[in-house]
Amino acid sequence: MGSQQKALILSGGGGRGAYHVGVIEALVEAGWMEDGKGPDILAGTSIGAINAAAIASGITVAQLKARWMEMHTEDVHRLSSDIPAVARPFIRFLLHSVLTSEAHGGVRPPLPDDEKMSASGLFERLGKLFQTHPFRGLLDTTPWRHTLSSWVDFERINSPAAPALLLTATDLQKGTLRVFCNRERKGHPPDTLSLNHLMASSSIPAIYPWTEIDNTCYWDGAVLANTPLGAVIDIATTDDIDILVVMMTPWYDKNAGEERQTVPLPHDIVQTLALTFDWNMLASYRIVLKLLQSYNDLVEAAEKLEEAAQRTGDDSLRLPVRDFRRLPLPTVIAPQKLMPLEWIVDYEEANHLALFEHGKADALRALHQRAETV
Repeated sequence: MGSQQKALILSGGGGRGAYHVGVIEALVEAGWMEDGKGPDILAGTSIGAINAAAIASGITVAQLKARWMEMHTEDVHRLSSDIPAVARPFIRFLLHSVLTSEAHGGVRPPLPDDEKMSASGLFERLGKLFQTHPFRGLLDTTPWRHTLSSWVDFERINSPAAPALLLTATDLQKGTLRVFCNRERKGHPPDTLSLNHLMASSSIPAIYPWTEIDNTCYWDGAVLANTPLGAVIDIATTDDIDILVVMMTPWYDKNAGEERQTVPLPHDIVQTLALTFDWNMLASYRIVLKLLQSYNDLVEAAEKLEEAAQRTGDDSLRLPVRDFRRLPLPTVIAPQKLMPLEWIVDYEEANHLALFEHGKADALRALHQRAETV
């Protein structure tokens, strides 16, 4: 048992990641973490990996805010060259809102108007799109690589001066979770983290291209673990650890007497996709949290058996494995309402400002609520 450690887990969510910045600002103001240094352990998936790496680089809240405000959609992605030239005008028309930010203006391109825009022509174009080999994604993230090169100091991240940093990605061909970390983990040597690791964690399937690292192709870590709680527990060096999990989907704690709210039924395909995405993001965390709670129940049972064995002298009451340790349940910081789906791929100043405000308010509320229960 050592001194208390602090761990911050940042979930994925694309452009919604500005929410993390507001949360971090609140945590600094509340004295939970030091500005420009961060907590002992940082873990992130997708945009959470990027914000976590920025913090591990030593940048302050003000600097992180400035980077988000300077970043627009064009600084993140553009139309992929994987799309055949014949289909590009139509796809560009459909994806105009996620290719052009308000800050950079731009007029919506006209819908191609020629004989090929008949029903048969449309399906012919779409057919050619899906026949492209290999089709890695709708959008090209080359601009994102350029943008992030000025965000992150990898020399510092890979030095002892940085907090422990864990980034998750999904092995595309094996369907397994890969955790990259700048510290040694149980049986795993430390990874030398690079821009490729951030891109791998952020490679949204079908939207962004996969990222190759050491001959292995990776997709976004959110496919399997949007909130890598298990990896944080594994690397903790003390039982006394304060874990904060930041999600961008509403969370309700039934153990705290909170009532789960219902949302309206979706009335179009966009709302259907939005709900599918958000409920998917919660699924892996619910599973890990339930396992954690079950494990703590097992620890409690083992402790009672140990007491009974000592009292009766009957060693058969003891469990074969006796090095159990009770694991702390994390504090969740999350919005009270669902966020718009388009905010995932839409990097707009107005969105960022709103998300800063929501993140800060939600973090302060969560910290206040847990202080009242202590």
